[in-house]
Amino acid sequence: MKKILISIVVAFLFMANLSTEEVESPKVEIDIDEIMEESMQEVEEAMKEVEKSKIMLDMSYSTKGPKMGVYLSDLDFQDIYEMHYDYNYGVLITGVTEDGPAQKAGMMKGDIVMEFDGLKVKFEDHLVRLIRSHQIGDQVTVKFFRDENIYETVLTLDTLTPKDKDEIEITTTGKKKKRYSVGFGGGSWIPIWYTPDIAEINSFLEDMEFKEEAFSEDGFLIHGGGGKGNIGKGWFLGGMGAGYYNKESTKHIWVHHKNGEIDTTRVTRKAKYNLGFGGVTLDKRFAFSNKIVSSLGFMIGWGGTDFKITQKDKNGDLPNFVFNDEVSNQFDEYYDYKSKLTMKKDFFLFQPKIMLMYRILDWLAFRAEAGYLISYSSKGWKIKWNGESVKAEESPEYSMDGLTLSIGPWFGF
Repeated sequence: MKKILISIVVAFLFMANLSTEEVESPKVEIDIDEIMEESMQEVEEAMKEVEKSKIMLDMSYSTKGPKMGVYLSDLDFQDIYEMHYDYNYGVLITGVTEDGPAQKAGMMKGDIVMEFDGLKVKFEDHLVRLIRSHQIGDQVTVKFFRDENIYETVLTLDTLTPKDKDEIEITTTGKKKKRYSVGFGGGSWIPIWYTPDIAEINSFLEDMEFKEEAFSEDGFLIHGGGGKGNIGKGWFLGGMGAGYYNKESTKHIWVHHKNGEIDTTRVTRKAKYNLGFGGVTLDKRFAFSNKIVSSLGFMIGWGGTDFKITQKDKNGDLPNFVFNDEVSNQFDEYYDYKSKLTMKKDFFLFQPKIMLMYRILDWLAFRAEAGYLISYSSKGWKIKWNGESVKAEESPEYSMDGLTLSIGPWFGF
């Protein structure tokens, strides 16, 4: 750039000299052709330097596509003469990026790249095209010239990111420490061990002659799924959901009146327990290494629980119908009985949680998470008895509060 400015100044002074009125001074002979030719040469050399800088910048800092991690320049006669290089092809390496593919392969400033992946390298643009024709992670053989000897090395193409930007962090004390990736996100099936308090529900079912602790009060396994993505600065936004279903049955002696007399019939009762919840998740991750990350976060969402208790009885197979007998008596003697009670409750949920993840492969990790589900319901139980909505009086206490533990795979990181 300095040479361009010098050429412009020279041209300006020359034009100013022509436009000045004649004054009495000693005559100076000026060769216009010689000045213009020298100026053009200066401009061409300056443009070459600008183009070279552009290629060097592209090779060093662009993260798109595979890179070799070198600064390049075409060979000139002086390079060939001083380095005792006896070939008419090749590209000079004027610098290497720190910890880049070329440096890792043992190459250094001053080497001449002769062949790339078995092809002779003619000039710097040719080498750039050869590099870009490959994929990130490809291994190529590079033949190069150094100190009047020819060497070969295997180089793995990669992207280039300045270390002081992504891998080095300055602490509050001014010290440098390595920064690790917190990952990019992913998703998976999520098994959860859940421990809600359902003691009063079990007591209610026991009064209906179900077994003691019809549904486990120590917890049970529910299944769900979820995913999340990196939204910047270690924050991950996502969503998840899970559900559970179980049922129990019992036999009950139903006491009723038949033909003016008390009769008993054995009936079947079933209790079905359903719950589900889901919501939006937000987590802040912290990386301890390239393989281990932890996070603190929460889920905010909604959920619900319902219990269905049904009673059914059919008094065996019907006998043949006898038209000569009393019709009404035949109808009274054989009967069906059905009854159904439905209890439903909805909740607003908040779940703080902590997670630890270990990366096994680029696309697979092992994840462990602990949390606590906090629930709030603005309304009580919604009760339906044989299809009719009724008011819930002295209803059992129940919430979705409970510890959640999850261990399983994670597809992503």
